[in-house]
Amino acid sequence: MLKAASYLKIKVELKPVVDNLVFKLHYRYTYIIFMTSTVLATLYDAIGNKIECMTDVDSDSYKAVVNSFCFIMGTFTVDRLHGEKVGVNVAHPGVGPRQDSEPITYHTYYQWVPFVLFVQGVLFYVPHWLWKGFEGGLFKVVIQDLSIRDYLGADLKNFKGREERFAALSKYITEHMDAYKSWAYKFFLCEFLNLGVVVGMLFFTDWFLGGEFLTYGANVFEVVRLDPENRTDPMAYVFPRMAKCTFKSFGASGTIQVRDVMCLIATNIINEKIYLFLWVWLVLLTTVTSAWLLYRILTIILPFFRHFLLKARVDSAMHADVAVVMRRASLCDWFLLYNLAKNMERGVFSEFIHHLAENLKHNTDTLPMDEYEKRAILFRYTGNYMEERRTEIKD
Repeated sequence: MLKAASYLKIKVELKPVVDNLVFKLHYRYTYIIFMTSTVLATLYDAIGNKIECMTDVDSDSYKAVVNSFCFIMGTFTVDRLHGEKVGVNVAHPGVGPRQDSEPITYHTYYQWVPFVLFVQGVLFYVPHWLWKGFEGGLFKVVIQDLSIRDYLGADLKNFKGREERFAALSKYITEHMDAYKSWAYKFFLCEFLNLGVVVGMLFFTDWFLGGEFLTYGANVFEVVRLDPENRTDPMAYVFPRMAKCTFKSFGASGTIQVRDVMCLIATNIINEKIYLFLWVWLVLLTTVTSAWLLYRILTIILPFFRHFLLKARVDSAMHADVAVVMRRASLCDWFLLYNLAKNMERGVFSEFIHHLAENLKHNTDTLPMDEYEKRAILFRYTGNYMEERRTEIKD
């Protein structure tokens, strides 16, 4: 069993990838966090009833109706009473008699929490889903078996035929310079889309929680060291455990009876912890993603920075070959080569760069890629295209 598990681990590690750790933080870890939060938000049985309201009517059916009504229609707290001392002026934060036209805050979000968390988790996966559609397994075809690190061995004795593969891949890249322009730009677009999603989720969650989420975590950490008896708990303000609900019904004589009941919102005991963790995670994710996109912008606008990054991926003996390659390589060519470097052993990639540099030195083709494409279309159905390419290569 252990032998089989180790074999599966090797197979997972050998899968060539183009994305990076920051990308994975979005579509893998953040996605899992939101899906886990969705499950936790529905575990009502672990905390009892999701809502429990106190009524003066001794009837289980009546109590069940009030509980369902207050959960569906929502509860409220009195804004003025959140700063009052609990146990002296109010029974619970924000819970007490309301004066005429006094501002109150309605709480109707908790029934939507599982659905919103699920949709948010899916949205974090969308950029990765788009990228997989754009990429279509092309990188795996290009790199072929050159990414199988554990099968190479430290001295490359276990790898056979690498010379042919290096030659084929070098020729392919040489003849298709700038062919990956849209491929690279689409990846950059998905990276920026990741930042757009996380920032959008911050502001959407803030709107969903009544404008309290952006400062929620900071407010909680600010009062955590204060005396619990003399502080206004931000978690109790945003996610009240006790709130009020107004229920109207007909009495025995047909007159309307209005009951102002207090309700224990047990589901908020979980919600307050979920959103505190989400606040910390989303803030950190926004910071890390912003820093990564700054790095990405530098790689886009600074050729010498790209040269430095690629040079760091090869042995020092191949630095001259990197210079030869970078003189011909565009941004998109560099992006392809850099991802090849991430999926190859350092020695293997260094050897490949040497082959590519030699191929570029002896390559006398000067026509741009779009001209070759025009010729391909022109001679594709006449049978002359391949003959012309062979003549150009001989020359």
